This record gives sequence, structure tokens and C-alpha cells, in this order.
Amino acid sequence: MKPEMRHALIIFVAMLITAVITLLVHPNIRLVDQSDKIELETMIPHQLGEWVMDERQSAAVVNPQGGELQNKIYQQVLSRTYIHTPSQRSVMLSIAYGENQNRSNDLHVPDVCYPAGGFKIEFAKLGQLQTKFGDIPVKRLVAQRMQRREPLTYWAIIGEHVATGAVSSKMIALSYGLSGILPDGIIFRVSSVGIDDEAAFVTQQEFVQVLFDALPATARKRLAGLQ
Repeated sequence: MKPEMRHALIIFVAMLITAVITLLVHPNIRLVDQSDKIELETMIPHQLGEWVMDERQSAAVVNPQGGELQNKIYQQVLSRTYIHTPSQRSVMLSIAYGENQNRSNDLHVPDVCYPAGGFKIEFAKLGQLQTKFGDIPVKRLVAQRMQRREPLTYWAIIGEHVATGAVSSKMIALSYGLSGILPDGIIFRVSSVGIDDEAAFVTQQEFVQVLFDALPATARKRLAGLQ
């Protein structure tokens, strides 16, 4: 069996298990009601040291599954482009937040939504993104569609736990559901175009480090599970 077919089968089985158990167990405690309200637009500064938000380039951030589907899954989506003023390197930041991670509204990770949007995943690898507050488990992908090549780094937060793919996201949501809890979820993604893959991943790590340096501890915990 080809790796992509095996991956699709694993996701399907995880979704099937989640759906069956959700029919038997009805979570009635919303985790979002137990936490401070999240406001992405005010949480993320427009300037991060030498990185400055570029108002003109926000449209360059690709959300492959947008429109009605995006509005159904997420209550908030932040899409920005930041420019490193000395070097003119750029990073596209996308953060999507959904209040209810049930079987119909679960997060769509890039492994799934980029191919659905016409991209081919040419590289995928798990890794660690280092910050002074701790390491973040991440997944790095390279997505290609025609002339657009987009290396990206992402992770998901389901409730208070980090996930790096569709299966782990569903399993975490399932563990909450078995306890009667409906978790919220965040997809955090940084990506780049126009530079080679390795340089892109280095730039993305640098940007995330600067971003978390600028955020209070409460925001770091909500966005990446960091203390």
C-alpha cells in the first residue's frame, strides 16, 4: 500500500472511531467556556522586533479550504504577512481558531486541506521548533501547486495538547470527548514562498521565536502549550 493511501486509511479509521464513540458519549462541557476568551487580532502584535506586518500582502496567505467551509469550522482566522525589514525576508502567518472540536467541525490540518486545494505535498517531516520557553512539536511540509512552492511549519492545539497531524488531533479530541468535554482547537501555521526550502524553515523558526518572545505567558500557552 502506498504511503499516501495508508495515511488516508488511518485518518478514515480514526474518523470512524471518533464518530461511533461520539454517538455513544455526548460531551456536554465546552472547554471554551472554562477559559478566557481568545482574540487573535489583539493577541498578535503588528510589529515584532524587526518584523513588521505588511498590510499589502495579507492576501498572499493561502487558506486552501476557505469560504463557507472555513466559516463553519473556525470562529476566528488571522492571516498576515510579516516582513523582516533589514533583510526583506517574509513569512506568512495563519492562525485559525475553532470553539467546538466535534466530528463535523474538527480542524483541517494542512496535510489534508492543501491537497484538497490542489496542492501536492512533496515533503513531510515531524520535528521540534525550539524556543527559550520550550520546544514545540511541529510538522514541516512542502506544498506545490503549479509555480507556487510553499514550505510551511504547523502544529495544532486541541484543548491544552499539541498535535501534529489529523490522526493525533482526532485522538486528542476523542480523549476529551470520553471525559464529557468538547475541546476547542487552534491551527498555527507559518509559511514562505520565493526562497529555498531549508532557508524557509530557518526563517520560519526565527520568526516564531521572535513572536513568542513578544507574547505574554498566557498567549504562549494558548497558542503552543508553552509555559
